[in-house]
Amino acid sequence: MFKTTLLTVVSACTLSAGVQAHDDENSKPRIDDHAPIGVMADHFHKKGEWMASARWMNMGMNDPANTMMGPQSMDMDMAMVGIMYAPSDDLTLGAMIGYSDMGMDMIMNGMDTDMSAKGITDLKLSAIVPLYKGENSRFHVTFGTSLPVGTTDETNAMGALLPLTMQPGNDTWGLMPSVTYSYFGDGWSAGFQAGANFWLGEASTGEVPGDRWYTTGWASRTLTDSLSLSARLSYEDQSTWEGVNPMLGGARERLMGYAGANVYVFDTHRLGVEVGFPLSEDLGTNNLETGTSIMVGWQKAF
Repeated sequence: MFKTTLLTVVSACTLSAGVQAHDDENSKPRIDDHAPIGVMADHFHKKGEWMASARWMNMGMNDPANTMMGPQSMDMDMAMVGIMYAPSDDLTLGAMIGYSDMGMDMIMNGMDTDMSAKGITDLKLSAIVPLYKGENSRFHVTFGTSLPVGTTDETNAMGALLPLTMQPGNDTWGLMPSVTYSYFGDGWSAGFQAGANFWLGEASTGEVPGDRWYTTGWASRTLTDSLSLSARLSYEDQSTWEGVNPMLGGARERLMGYAGANVYVFDTHRLGVEVGFPLSEDLGTNNLETGTSIMVGWQKAF
């Protein structure tokens, strides 16, 4: 069973730079030193390095299982900014926060209803600890936490508080452990990450976010010194949210496929793009299927 085989040790936020790529002060990291842009906490920095990042993501859900009741479609945009700093070669610290804008079409009691919510997301803090740094590979664990600073007071047109699944914030503390392994060959690279999101309490409304387990693997091919292409698979198991309409917050399992690219612009600025699409999905009691997603990001180490 997935949950019993998934190695859960420590958690995650964003970005940093590769080990061997930064050993030579006169060269920039190889273009595939970073995982595809949709993978967080995939690498670490050397002592004294900083990294800034920005990401934008769009995800849609559609094809309702019940066309007479419940959610009919959903669209979410999220912008995220992050910063990383390495006080030593053995520790990289990170912080990330975002802004979410979500809209959902629903049919309730025979009436069409539009709901929308926007605001600041929870603050993610992380500590990445390298366990192995070889000539061609690296392995690290990430300890992360989610601080409940996000917006949780969005209401519908009637003034009623929206369910927690619609709110930008989760109104409770969380832990986000992960482990990551990367290998770098001649003109290619591959990696694997496994992790989880655990929630430590309930929101003030009594709702509780569902825990999430995931694993992802990727392979990249370098076409030039400034361009690489990638393919990635990701499997996740989302537990049921407590105190939430089952159509909005039921258990869900899905396998996603991704195609992406990393490219250097202005010599040292890394741009990444990744498009995702569902390969298989168990909706549980959820009413909407996962649609296509896209993430675009920028990363700069200094």
